[in-house]
Amino acid sequence: MTELHLKDGVRLHGLRPEMLVGLQVVHSIFDKHGKTCVVTSANDSAHSRGSLHYQGWALDFRTRHLSDQSEKDRLAASVKKALGGDFDVVLESTHLHVEWDPD
Repeated sequence: MTELHLKDGVRLHGLRPEMLVGLQVVHSIFDKHGKTCVVTSANDSAHSRGSLHYQGWALDFRTRHLSDQSEKDRLAASVKKALGGDFDVVLESTHLHVEWDPD
């Protein structure tokens, strides 16, 4: 299994249990693609006002090491399918954002 890494400064303290499950799922999907899973942000760093990061409901994952846009799209689609409707999965230009946001 590929390793799970935390970018320097990432704090997981206060992360909600649902996001711990989400983290495990995302890591397993990166592993299936043969890619290292790097958490770049949790409830640390600067986010927009009202961001779910501050409440422990969101994580960001590195995507710059993925080969091209199609690989990023495939990986994001796999994450979205595996996590189901209670999670929002957004492929940003610099990272994959995953948050627990049940409707």
